[in-house]
Amino acid sequence: MGRGVDELMTSEQVHHKAPGGWERFVYKLLDVEVVNTTKESSKLSNTFELLIVKSGKARLTIDQDSLLLFQGEVCLIHPSQVYSLKAKNNMFEYLLMTFECFLDMADSHRPYVRLQGKESDRFPLKGRYAVSGTSSMMALGKGLLHLKEESSRMDLFQQRIQFEKLLHVIIHHKKEVSEVDTHKAIEKSRVYMDQHFHENMSIERLASRIEVSPKYFSALFKKEFGISVTEYVTRLRINKAKSMLVKDIKIRDVANEVGYNDEYYLSRKFKQLVGLSPSAYRQRRTKKIAAYDFFSVGYLLALNIYPFAAPIHPKWTSYYFYHYRKDIPIHLSAFQVNKDWQANIALLKKHSPDVILAKDSITSEEKDFLAMIAPVIYYPQSINWRKQFQHIAAFLDEEEEAQTWLTQYDEKVAYTKHQLEKHHGEETVLPLRLHRGALYFDNSRTIEDVLYGDLQVALCSCKTPLKRNDNLTVEDVIRLNPDRILLNVCQETKTLESWESLKQSSLWHDIRAVRNHAIHVISSDPWREYSASAHDRVINEVLALLS
Repeated sequence: MGRGVDELMTSEQVHHKAPGGWERFVYKLLDVEVVNTTKESSKLSNTFELLIVKSGKARLTIDQDSLLLFQGEVCLIHPSQVYSLKAKNNMFEYLLMTFECFLDMADSHRPYVRLQGKESDRFPLKGRYAVSGTSSMMALGKGLLHLKEESSRMDLFQQRIQFEKLLHVIIHHKKEVSEVDTHKAIEKSRVYMDQHFHENMSIERLASRIEVSPKYFSALFKKEFGISVTEYVTRLRINKAKSMLVKDIKIRDVANEVGYNDEYYLSRKFKQLVGLSPSAYRQRRTKKIAAYDFFSVGYLLALNIYPFAAPIHPKWTSYYFYHYRKDIPIHLSAFQVNKDWQANIALLKKHSPDVILAKDSITSEEKDFLAMIAPVIYYPQSINWRKQFQHIAAFLDEEEEAQTWLTQYDEKVAYTKHQLEKHHGEETVLPLRLHRGALYFDNSRTIEDVLYGDLQVALCSCKTPLKRNDNLTVEDVIRLNPDRILLNVCQETKTLESWESLKQSSLWHDIRAVRNHAIHVISSDPWREYSASAHDRVINEVLALLS
C-alpha cells in the first residue's frame, strides 16, 4: 500500500504492501472534518478529497457527471475537478478528508512526484464506490477526527497510520457502483422488462436485480414512469398479444408466448385493457391493407396492423425489413423513394389489396393507377404527424387504438423529457448531416417535431435562424458551439471517405462537442421518417444516446 507523509517525507515512514503497486503512493493528510449541509455550490478542488457519507443522500455533480451518494458510500475527487452537492430531502452529513498524494519514482534525482493536474490520473481511485467494510471505515474516520483534536507531533504520525488504514479498507472492500444512480438502475429494469416480459416478472425478482427492497422498487418505478410495475408488464404483454393476433396463431399459443398460463386469463386481461375479446380484435383485422410508402408502414404498425403489402428493403428500410419482412406478404420496392412506382403498382394490381394507404403528395399519375386497384386513403402532408395518425385511424375505424398508442407515447415523452432535464439541463443539441464532405443543418420534420417539439431540447442560439438543409462549415459549427451534436452520415462511399478524413482534421477537434465526446451518430432510419412508429423509436434512441 502507500506511505503517509508529514512534510514531503520524513525519516519516519509507513509502508504496507498491497497488490497493484499501491506501495508506490505516499500521502500527506491535510485536514479531516464533519460536514452537515443541504447544498454546496460548485467548487474547484485543489487537492485530493475523500468524501465518506455518514447519513442522508445527495446529488453530487462532478464536472459534467451527475450521481446520487448514499449512506456508507465514498467518493474520491481529484485535484482540478469541479463539484457541487445538493441534499435530497433532509440534511446530508459526510466526513471530508483532504490530502496530497505523491508517487515514488524510484529515482535519486526525483524521488517523489506530487500528483496534480493530469498527473493525478495515476492515482487509481476516482469517483464513487460502495464499500462492504462500512463499520471499519466509519470507525477509522472517527478515530482520525479524535486525533485531529489532539494535534501533537505523535498524533500527526498516528494520523498517517490511521489514514492509511482507512484507504486500505476502501481499496480492499470497494465495489464500483455500476449504475450512475438508482434512477438509472430503474431505467435498466424497464429495458429488462421490455425484453423479458414473457418470463416471470415478480416485483421481488426485479427488485433483487438492482439490490433494493420490493417496496422501494415499486414506489420508485411508479414515481419515474407514472404507472405501476404490474400495469407496465400487463401493457407490454397485451401489446405483444395484439401484434400476434393479426397472424394465424391460436389464442392459447399467444397466451403462452406473452407470459400467461392460459388463454382465459389472457382474454380477461385483454378485454379489460382493449374493450374487446382477442377473437373480436382479430376479426376486425382481416382487411388486406397496403402501405404505398414506408411512412405509411410506420402508421399502420402503430395501430397494430401488419400491412398486406409494403415497400421494404435491407438498406433503405432496414428496421422494417429485419423486424417485419416475414409478416408482410407482398414486398414492394423501397429504392430511392418510389423510383420503381410502376413496378409497385403492377404488384398491387396483381395481389388486389382491400385498401391502400398513401401520402397525398404522390403524382396525379400514380393516384389514377391506384384508384383502379382499390379504395385509397390519402393523408395530407400539410398537417403534423399526430393529425395524420388520427386521420388514418378514423378512416380505418381505429380511433381507440390510436388514442391508446398516443397516450403511451406521451407518457414515454414525459419520462424522457424528465431524464434529459435531470441529466443535461439546458444543454443545446445541433443536428447535422454529412454528405460528400459537406455539412448541413439536418432539421428534418421528425427532429423538429420530436426533438425540439415534444422533448423541448434546446437548439444553440444563432443571430440568423438556421433553415433546414443550410450548408454549414466546421467554423460555423465552432461558432454555434453546441453542447451535443447529432450527426447523420450518409451511407455511400464518398461520404464515408470524407467522414474518415474529417475525423482526422485538427479543425474538427476544435469543436467543443467533439472534444467532450458528445458527438452522437444517428441514421436516417428512423430520424428522417415522419410517422408514429418512427417517432417512438426516436424517443428510444434519445434515451439511449443522451440519458
